[in-house]
Amino acid sequence: MKSYLEKAIELFGKDVSKKVSSIAMKKLLMVDPDSPLLQKKLADIFHSVVARLLWTSKRARPDIETAISCLCTRVKAPTVGDRGKLKRLLQFLNQTLDDRKIIGMDNLSELYTWIDAAYAVHPDMKSHTGGTMSFGLGLLHCRSGKQKLNTKSLTELEVVGTSDYVPYNFYLKNFIEAQGQVLKKNVIYQDNQSAMKMEKNGRNSCTWNSRHINIRYFFVKDRHDKKEITIEYCPTGRMLADYFTKPLQGRLFHIFREVIMRWRHISTLDELAQHPSKEHVGNMDGCDTVKLQGEK
Repeated sequence: MKSYLEKAIELFGKDVSKKVSSIAMKKLLMVDPDSPLLQKKLADIFHSVVARLLWTSKRARPDIETAISCLCTRVKAPTVGDRGKLKRLLQFLNQTLDDRKIIGMDNLSELYTWIDAAYAVHPDMKSHTGGTMSFGLGLLHCRSGKQKLNTKSLTELEVVGTSDYVPYNFYLKNFIEAQGQVLKKNVIYQDNQSAMKMEKNGRNSCTWNSRHINIRYFFVKDRHDKKEITIEYCPTGRMLADYFTKPLQGRLFHIFREVIMRWRHISTLDELAQHPSKEHVGNMDGCDTVKLQGEK
């Protein structure tokens, strides 16, 4: 995999030796309308490199999933700004070429899933869902992607995000059970308690502000009623899926990344709740927004 990444860096054709502190800058999901389009040759190179890194992210480097999901939406008409984002990603990869993803488990009968979403972070005001699963050591699956519809509230955002990611959980559950292993514990972690109530109680927990939510997003309630999953609250400070919804920075980025790559056990997330840190991200109008970990 190291040689594969080196070829992607070589194909990019620019010096990426500069040291950087994270995979992406805070404005990863923003699109500058004034940034000129790349010439065809550079656009083709951009597409090829992103495709290579997409393959890499799914097999060996889940830590770059968020950046790649964003860059994949730009391959049809990449701009100079998009090329700068790709360069930043390659700079990080260049200094971490020897990093290895490790997968393990504590117990094959206990599956843990984290699902989170970032509200209206794309130029068309659509939100971004992140999700990941683990048996305790490293990640079995992770996904970072743009939601397909616009949502009107944080609660609806979380319900839609859960609906988008939970099918991956059911697929893995069915696969494990097909191998003769009984899944005794299947926990879905979320950090929005209003969304959790709707997923458990359906329309009974809907207010006038949420009556518009399509009934198809309540299939999670049906699975919960059948006791196939358990929905539990997870404070934002321990929400591992937050890594896949936005470009985190600083201490939180490094700790989550180490858990994702299986350099730390998932119990490390408990320590984060005891020592909350500030997560600094950029919003869509160019101003900065600060959210205190542990708060929604």
